[in-house]
Amino acid sequence: MKYIYVYALFVMSVFLTSCGQNQTNVPKDNIKTEVKDIGPNLMVRNIKKGKNGTILIAGPNNSSFGDVFRYDGKYFTNLTSKIGSHRFWDVLEDRLGNIWFTSTDSGVYYYNGKSIQHFTTTEGLANNRVMSVYEDKAGIIWFGTGGGISRYDGKSFRNFKNPNPSRVYKEGNWNNDITTIIEDKSGKLWVGTRGDAFVFDGKTFTPLIHKGKTFTNVWSIIEDRKGNIWLGDVTNGLWRYNGSTFTWVSQKGVYAIIEDKKGNIWATGPVNTAHVAVWALSRYDANSLYSNKPTVAEIMLGDAFFGLLEANDGSIWFGSATGVYRYDGKTITDFYNKKGQKKYIIDTKQSVVIWKGSMLLGAWEGSTFLGDGSGTGDVDILKGELVIENRHLEGGAVEVDMNTIEQKFDHPGPHNKLPAFFDVKKFPVSTFTITKVETVNDGKTEGRNGNMTIEGVATIKVTGNLTIEGITKAVTFPATMYFKDGMDGTVVVNGTLIIDRTDWGIDYASEKYFDKSGDGIISDDVKLFMRIVAKK
Repeated sequence: MKYIYVYALFVMSVFLTSCGQNQTNVPKDNIKTEVKDIGPNLMVRNIKKGKNGTILIAGPNNSSFGDVFRYDGKYFTNLTSKIGSHRFWDVLEDRLGNIWFTSTDSGVYYYNGKSIQHFTTTEGLANNRVMSVYEDKAGIIWFGTGGGISRYDGKSFRNFKNPNPSRVYKEGNWNNDITTIIEDKSGKLWVGTRGDAFVFDGKTFTPLIHKGKTFTNVWSIIEDRKGNIWLGDVTNGLWRYNGSTFTWVSQKGVYAIIEDKKGNIWATGPVNTAHVAVWALSRYDANSLYSNKPTVAEIMLGDAFFGLLEANDGSIWFGSATGVYRYDGKTITDFYNKKGQKKYIIDTKQSVVIWKGSMLLGAWEGSTFLGDGSGTGDVDILKGELVIENRHLEGGAVEVDMNTIEQKFDHPGPHNKLPAFFDVKKFPVSTFTITKVETVNDGKTEGRNGNMTIEGVATIKVTGNLTIEGITKAVTFPATMYFKDGMDGTVVVNGTLIIDRTDWGIDYASEKYFDKSGDGIISDDVKLFMRIVAKK
């Protein structure tokens, strides 16, 4: 049977192709938004105070790496750029000015201002997955790891494991998958885990139990100025413990908690624990905290908000899935670029554009149908970018190297050489530029909070200008878009475009010339399959 080698090379060319609380919403007229093009473009998991009023910001950027930044009031400085690509999660500047970086893939890094020291299980750390770091009143550094608690006294590690299995999750090591650690005024450690939260006095692990149930998936614990303990439970909301009684303050899911100088409680987390696609930065008014219906104001809503901090000037800093914000009571500052748009550079090695074409009448041998001669090929992407605003595709462009068009055959053996359909010397590059994107389904209904990520596949319609051989035509095609691992560090767009190749002057063996080409004609329709992977 004769193989079709032609058709698609042509076209292919391109592309990218709440219940008990008083709920108040802060009037929009009272909050202004401004944008500064200077901030980190990563998921901010934790925000901590540094020396001299500086702010430390940590978080993973995508599935393979992250960073830690320091903000001095004017500039953001990447503190981990020389360490390499790791998933940095938490940060601490201790009382001596040393900085500790924790990662979920390579243990802990210690920076004394001159050199960096690396601690892993080889040096005695309980586990190389470290999600929290804390300094107690004695200057001891504690780490919450995926294998229990690690205590570091400046010389060596001592590790502690909770021997009690989770009452909720019967399998796995959930009670030793530590998310947060604090020391209360009595010197006891309060520990949040992916399993059951507990108190550790150095010897005994005491689970926190209320009416026969434990607190699970606790990501934040604080002690307020009155000595009350506040628990942030992702699935069961905000709780307060006065030393004898647990009080359910809010049903909103909680990731991070802080108390500000005025006694207000701030929290980040999903608005509805059963549907985690919408998160909020919330403020619980100090004057109503101990009433049956505490007043809560949702300062900002979004896809995901995480780390929290009150800066020395009283402003509230909070992290999101795409960067960091500051709220001074009147203005929310988004430390990124204009209109919140973020450019994602296309990864040309991971992105793929495949074309597929076929013979119009197929091929026969007697009464046996040999197939329609379907063939596929690919073409290399030179470069490109996508423009994302608030997790929505807004624009972008891609360039394709027409010299790389190649047809792939299902069977080995000699094949006819592709004819020169393109004037690659005159038009070596084809382009696709996005002009409009319609959202069919934003994908938010697919959210989940099992590992504190938000995932969702959005369905969209992409319209743009496709230029081949100097001819530009508008095209529209369906696509899906999602953020890898639920984060904004890597976005994946999958789409399929069907075009009539003759619109671009590619009419070799076209079905439009059936009377001249006979049964060797090639269908004018060519299907382009595109998988575009782009990173910030």
